[in-house]
Amino acid sequence: MLRRLSLLVALALLIAGCVQGSGSSTTTLTVAPSTSNGQGTSTTLGSVDETTTTLASTWTQLSGVDDLPQAVQEELLDLVRETEKIRGLQFVDPPLITVVTDAELEQRVRSKIEEDSSDFPADEALYKLLGLLPPGADLETLLLDVYGEQVAGFYDGDTGELVVPKRQEGFTVAQRSTLVHELTHALTDQHFHFNPVLQNMFDEDRLDQVSAFQALVEGDATETQFLFLRSLSERELGEYLAEALQTDTSALDAAPQFVQDSLTFPYDSGLAFVQRLYRTGGWAAVNDAYSTFPNLPGSTEQIMTPGDYRRDLPMRVTLKSISIPGYALERRSVWGELGFRIMIDQVLGEEVGVDAADGWGGDVYDQWFDGQNAAIVIAYVGDTAKDLTELKDALVDYALKAVPEEAYVWVEEINGTLYFIAADEPAVGLSVLAAVKG
Repeated sequence: MLRRLSLLVALALLIAGCVQGSGSSTTTLTVAPSTSNGQGTSTTLGSVDETTTTLASTWTQLSGVDDLPQAVQEELLDLVRETEKIRGLQFVDPPLITVVTDAELEQRVRSKIEEDSSDFPADEALYKLLGLLPPGADLETLLLDVYGEQVAGFYDGDTGELVVPKRQEGFTVAQRSTLVHELTHALTDQHFHFNPVLQNMFDEDRLDQVSAFQALVEGDATETQFLFLRSLSERELGEYLAEALQTDTSALDAAPQFVQDSLTFPYDSGLAFVQRLYRTGGWAAVNDAYSTFPNLPGSTEQIMTPGDYRRDLPMRVTLKSISIPGYALERRSVWGELGFRIMIDQVLGEEVGVDAADGWGGDVYDQWFDGQNAAIVIAYVGDTAKDLTELKDALVDYALKAVPEEAYVWVEEINGTLYFIAADEPAVGLSVLAAVKG
């Protein structure tokens, strides 16, 4: 969970609300409970208008932080208590906070990104084939630049650590809000064990479900962060706004639109999804989503249209296995409403993307790579025949504008299923088409 993106989302919400009315060492911190059993309890907000509960935290002291100033230790403990109070949950086990130097934080971020580096060449080739990345772009460098700019701390679900930069002088208002966001991840992971669920989805290439579930996780933490910001004094809020407005977003701003949209989706759309749950059922409804959403199965469609949650479930789409000599099948997954939306938005504009992607019923895609060239086939069904026709028309326009002239692309409906085929090598594209029609 890498972020300063949540800070930017919260800033936008705060502005909208106003319109409407470093050290040299690594230190591991743990919060010690005052009770002997260390067990937490869940408390549900009784009213959707409440922003805090009367939950009494059992955590009374920090341990292992002798090299930090007492004021910083107390500040961290206060943030733990504030997070518990706002979110209506208590830590089951002491939260693990690892404070690192700025250089160590940068290296931790780089290491997390490089864990997925084996996927970058195939994905980079695919995005260039689809016209989403320019020919000379380097996907890994692009992501490292964006995350290096955005990260103010992150929750590492693999280790259970909240990794934050060390500050001998204490934390700014914006840094405190980021810590509340990350503490929320640590807190909800203890209660709902979302990290293993996400990892399992990744391992099984259920990527649209990953995006949807991440939106729940990030929307939850962003809502908690926003409620924390609402509790600030006018002076503190002014400090936060001043710091947030000075945040350097040049790398994010320079990234292709589909990268920007992919990175911000869990925060802005996830927040809207969580807020709808919160308005209708308080934190209990949000808590329930952690177990309900993965088993529906969830989809980005249900995040983008929260009224579809539990109701508009993905249709199963079949695609025959196709073997391409010299190519490896990178993955079979679901492109999803979000995938169609962000690719069309970048090339044809948001107005076209919204209409074309709306009405997504389900899909499946195969992606191949030979070390240099990419190929893909997507099989799609719409909720209605009209939805299928709208996406077909948009994809034809998209292909004419985005896919390189020397590449192969084909868009057509066969027996109620829409197929999108693209390949760097035309002969490969023709072989995929023959297999689809055969």
